[in-house]
Amino acid sequence: MTNQEADLLVASHGPPVTPGPTATPSITSPPAAPATPQLVASLCGVGTCPTVYSTDRDTVLVQGYPATADGVPVPAGELLVEIPKEVLLEAARRLQEQSS
Repeated sequence: MTNQEADLLVASHGPPVTPGPTATPSITSPPAAPATPQLVASLCGVGTCPTVYSTDRDTVLVQGYPATADGVPVPAGELLVEIPKEVLLEAARRLQEQSS
């Protein structure tokens, strides 16, 4: 399994799926320089609501509502956010189009 394939794993039920040992995360700690965001998908189109951005580092930024979930440990330095599923699906579709 490639890192890119591992990044696409989605759990249909239960907590998020953790990729197997062959996959390594592309970001292991926050970079020092801020990312340059480009709007990918949003419900309101201006970034004042749940929004997905792509960056100049080949990553995505997710703006959402602060969330907690039973059984989802969130390490120090990370945040759990919640966004509507349609925003994520639209972002995935657009990012796939941009990669083609």
